[in-house]
Amino acid sequence: MKISIITTDHYRVPLIKRGRVSLTDSGSSKSPASVELLVVKLKTDSGFTGIGFTEAPIGVDVVAQLMDTEIAKLVVGESPHDVRKLFDKAENAFRNVGFAGFPARAYAAFDIALWDLKAKAVGLTLAQLLGNAKVAVPFFHSDFAGTGWDPSEVAKFAKPILKIGSMGVRVEVGGGDVRADADRVRELSEALGEETWLGVSAGGRYDLNTALALAHFFEDQGVDWFEDPIPASDLKGYSRLADRLELHLAVGAGFDRREDFYRIIRDGLARIVRPDPLRLGGITPLLAVAEVAAAYHIAVSPVRSTEIGVHLGCGLSSVPHTDCVGWYREIFTGGATASAGKLIPPTGPGLGIEIAETAAAFRV
Repeated sequence: MKISIITTDHYRVPLIKRGRVSLTDSGSSKSPASVELLVVKLKTDSGFTGIGFTEAPIGVDVVAQLMDTEIAKLVVGESPHDVRKLFDKAENAFRNVGFAGFPARAYAAFDIALWDLKAKAVGLTLAQLLGNAKVAVPFFHSDFAGTGWDPSEVAKFAKPILKIGSMGVRVEVGGGDVRADADRVRELSEALGEETWLGVSAGGRYDLNTALALAHFFEDQGVDWFEDPIPASDLKGYSRLADRLELHLAVGAGFDRREDFYRIIRDGLARIVRPDPLRLGGITPLLAVAEVAAAYHIAVSPVRSTEIGVHLGCGLSSVPHTDCVGWYREIFTGGATASAGKLIPPTGPGLGIEIAETAAAFRV
């Protein structure tokens, strides 16, 4: 089986604002109106079609051009079973300019489509192909609150999803006013109740002393994890945080390379790592991170991309829960369903998703 035809599409998906001022990781108060979604279809000479996707927060034209030219020529004519070989081929092709960044974003869509194809070829869901560790996975929502969010609005939108079994919500802080960040977390924690899971992400925006002070405050508020409180490069800072806190540290949502995770895992600087398959270059590098994390008994919680995350959560024992983000309900059919408080992957082979008829309205 060889890949014979490659097609790509660009969708601009409007975001429904639910108690958020910003969804970006920049700390800006400007709210993006949409997400730029790039979808690839890989068709084989055996009749199978694999679907993959990536997001381009900036430089969407650059990512799209890479997909249509440099990446496509690396994959066409190859077997979808050779996912690791093709990932290595892509990394080597960009070695002189660096794979992290735009090339990884572009290749992620292809890598996801290759895994979709690989599972379809043997008639398994991706979760089954990855190990079938469990039939369902707990989930939390992370598309409610960017920096500058309103606690009462977040609580209003969170309560319905809590009724269907969501663990809770992940919110972002670091908009520039530390006292306001603390007040928002306190108000939301009180509104949701101590039984509700609450994760706080700072996107690396704080210095060490501020992060320490807030972390102790968050511990008193019953926050369950503090994600990326300081810049990823401050490994000494993370060591100090890990030594002084009972609060779970979650690290890595902004990491671009597997090696960044390996250092954090090896040195015991976090209890949870947060690999983003779209930043790293797809499912293949995420699995490499998960393998190392499992060896050190570190939990893995993939960033967003629920269409992938539900399969990782059910396929891998090291993934205790997954993000739930509903941005692409009008782009893809299929996908995860909630039952008894957990997400269940679709029963169809591969990712179990297809392009929806409604997607045409969002094509650029």
